[in-house]
Amino acid sequence: MRIHAVTMTGFGPYRDTETVDFDAFDDDGIFLITGRTGAGKTSILDAITYALFGSIPRYDGTAGEKVRSDYIGPTDPCVVTLEFSTSEARYLVSRSPAHERPKLRGGGTTTAAATFELAVRHDTGWEVIESRLGNAETRVEEIVRLNAKQFLQVILLAQGQFQEFLVATSERRRDLLRMLFDTRRFSDYGDTLYSRARSLGAQLAASSTAISTNVESLSRETGQPVPGTVDLESGAGVAEWVTELAAAQQQTVTAATAARTVTQTDRDAARQLLDVATSTAERQARRTRSLARQAELEQQRAAIGRSRERLAEARRASLAWHAVEASRAARRAFDSASDARAAAEHTFRRLLPEAPIDPDSLAGSAQQLTEQQGSLRGHAEREQSLGGLEAAAHRSTTELEAFDQQVRADAGSRAALSTQLTTLKASLDDLEKAAGGVTDADHAVAVLAARHLAALAAQATTIELQLALEAQLAAGRDVTAASAARDAVRARQRAGLAGTLAQSLRPDEPCLVCGSSTHPSPAALADDHVDDDAVERAEAAYEQADVCSREADRVVDLLRVRLGHETSAAGDETREALALQLEAAELKAAQARDAAVALAAAKATRDDLTAEVERLDEAARLASDRHTALVAAQSASGARLKAAADSLTEARGTHASVADRLAEVQSFARATHALLAATTRLDEVAERDEVAAQALAEALADHQFDDADGVSSARLAAPEQAALESTIAAHDAETQAVATALASDDLSDLPDTPVDVGAPQGSFDAADAAHQAAIGAESSARRQLATIQGLADQVLQALNAAHDVREHYAVLNRLASTVRGQTPNTMKMMLETFALAAELEEIVTAANTRLRTMTGGRYEFLHSDAVARGGAQSGLALDVLDAYTGETRSPQSLSGGEKFQASLALALGLAEVLTNRAGGLRLDTLFIDEGFGSLDSDTLETTMATLDNLRAGGRTIGLISHVEAMKESIPAQLRVDQTEGGWSTIHTS
Repeated sequence: MRIHAVTMTGFGPYRDTETVDFDAFDDDGIFLITGRTGAGKTSILDAITYALFGSIPRYDGTAGEKVRSDYIGPTDPCVVTLEFSTSEARYLVSRSPAHERPKLRGGGTTTAAATFELAVRHDTGWEVIESRLGNAETRVEEIVRLNAKQFLQVILLAQGQFQEFLVATSERRRDLLRMLFDTRRFSDYGDTLYSRARSLGAQLAASSTAISTNVESLSRETGQPVPGTVDLESGAGVAEWVTELAAAQQQTVTAATAARTVTQTDRDAARQLLDVATSTAERQARRTRSLARQAELEQQRAAIGRSRERLAEARRASLAWHAVEASRAARRAFDSASDARAAAEHTFRRLLPEAPIDPDSLAGSAQQLTEQQGSLRGHAEREQSLGGLEAAAHRSTTELEAFDQQVRADAGSRAALSTQLTTLKASLDDLEKAAGGVTDADHAVAVLAARHLAALAAQATTIELQLALEAQLAAGRDVTAASAARDAVRARQRAGLAGTLAQSLRPDEPCLVCGSSTHPSPAALADDHVDDDAVERAEAAYEQADVCSREADRVVDLLRVRLGHETSAAGDETREALALQLEAAELKAAQARDAAVALAAAKATRDDLTAEVERLDEAARLASDRHTALVAAQSASGARLKAAADSLTEARGTHASVADRLAEVQSFARATHALLAATTRLDEVAERDEVAAQALAEALADHQFDDADGVSSARLAAPEQAALESTIAAHDAETQAVATALASDDLSDLPDTPVDVGAPQGSFDAADAAHQAAIGAESSARRQLATIQGLADQVLQALNAAHDVREHYAVLNRLASTVRGQTPNTMKMMLETFALAAELEEIVTAANTRLRTMTGGRYEFLHSDAVARGGAQSGLALDVLDAYTGETRSPQSLSGGEKFQASLALALGLAEVLTNRAGGLRLDTLFIDEGFGSLDSDTLETTMATLDNLRAGGRTIGLISHVEAMKESIPAQLRVDQTEGGWSTIHTS
């Protein structure tokens, strides 16, 4: 893979469009990226990572709006475009982040979506092959054949990060290698084997438990102890024993069934004799009961006859009763109508004593009075509205006077408003000029506030870094002291090894060193001899100091990175200077905002005054028409008032008001109508009374009654009549039923002497008891057989299941334990770790080639797969062999420059192995960010020579450094400068 060019617009510290053409350095092979701290050198590498993978390592793998430049506005673009090639084709990838921007219409903001576009170059130009953001990383990884983490390990060796692999613990180194080489499948395989082994073990345990539980249940159920020939662990003899128990119980069931059949026959014979005796006794009892009931019914015959006669009379009365009721109702209606006629005549005479009361005269009077009421009601309504007409006439006059007064007032107001509006317009120009700089002033305040906060943070971080450097120095001294102490203990142990071995010599037993069985002069044990416990304590002290030193280095690296970010964000200015700038900018912004508020208020007042003047002009235009209408309304209301007064005088007549006259006419009309209606009603009910009296006389004659009272006395209430009918019918029916029963064949041939059922009942009870006992015995035997057979089946099923699982479990459990690094795995190394250890061996081999060169043959890496102590991860340990002392050292104990050389060699070895794993992927571009400042001049020269060898085959290497010697020795340079405004630009030299 070769990176050709990257273009950044509005990205990080770059406000404008900046392009880096890496192809321009192909002839040089190595180029240097220089610039002040915080200028944006590393941001070039960030842009490459962001374009490909949408993430940036120093932002914890995220990006989003963080990548947008602080020097662009919300509508300005932020775009990174990267051109690269592989062995297959040349590609162009473009990416921009999501961000908040102002809405195109209305107020507020909206989110502009992130964009991504990947194109491939053909002879005819670029063709877009992917634009969906969700597919971006997948498509890039398919083309590059590296994921983001691998890309950072083999192409972009970011500041401080490529040392991570060197000083990592075995656990952390395993995590890094697992991610880079994608070996989780080995771990998943081990987990799958372990899960399957656990499942088979659980099945085997369940089967064994089932065998043991069911065998014990069979023993309790049958009362038979488990024989000594039965082995529950292996299952031997179990099937034969449970089969014998089931067969024995089957014989018991067969015998119980035969006994139950015999008792069934005896019981059936006894039941037949008992049924005959019981039937005869029952028929004799029924005959006796029928004769007794026949005698009782004969005694009731006379009373039943009288009831028949009473029922016939009641039925005749019910037929005549409707005529009685109709006659009585007609009489009551006649009496009521007569009373109403008399009352109506009395009321009429009181009001009109001389008026005729015959029906025709009453009808004529009623018609005349109704018509007179209609005429008077219209006059009464006009009389009530007379006050309203008077009020309307008064309002018309008042409204006209008020309108004339308002017209005069509006004319005065318009003149005053016109003068005020002219004065206000003259002041708007000055306010607009003062308010025009609000946006720029606010942006300046925001930028300075952010830089001021960054300066405050940088000041605090500087103090933290100083303390951390002191802690790092102390930790390094502790490591050196612990290493020296450990080496001294080991040297003393080696010096006294002969004496220690001599303590284990035994007469006539061979020596472990020379093999001789004679020991003429064994070495003496030194007074200050060192045992294994002392060596282990020294080793533990060194490891503890090493851990503390690595942690101190990690803290320093983090603080340096943070300080660089904060210093860059502050624009390399002091907190005090930024505070003064911020105060001035805030004052300027406040003045601009005050002017903006005043301008808005003045414009609102201008608009209000303009609208009011226009309103007054329109009102003046309409005033003439309105005045004419009000004069016409005043004249019309006066005419309506005079016409109404004239018509009401005639309608009152001699009465005080039309209402009084209308009330008198209404009372005459009500009395006339009431008397006419009462007379008509009396004539109608008199005729119905005569008809009802004639119908009653005919009904009494037809149903043989003397008068209406006789009908009333003979009637029976419906429940009484129904009860009487039911009693008669029941007596008749029962008399017939008793006679029929006594005449039946069933009661005609019975003996006179009562039959005794006691003896046959006793015989049947005895036979039934014997039969029930036999049924119970058979049922109990069958239940026990079912229980025994069920338990036996479960035992046999469990035996079969255990046989199938046992051998499979033994093989699979051993394999799972081995893969997981457990017994019988003597290396205590999991399968995944074994695979990673093989990868680490290749990485070490590749790294040593460069490390020996850079260190003049002094250092090389040692990979150990020895079993680790304390549960640590075996197989991934990494030490450094010091050829000067012949001792191994922890990578953490190296000096700063040595650690940089070791980290660089290891990173290059890791890159070489990774590219081989990616199908021989060729990497034609490499970037290394910082770290050269820790090297002295000789070491720097050797390291640069190693890097210079990497240029073979056309590879281009980009370095980021502040080291002056590198600036002098590398002529091809890319310089990043900061402008006075704070953003950065890129220049090539």
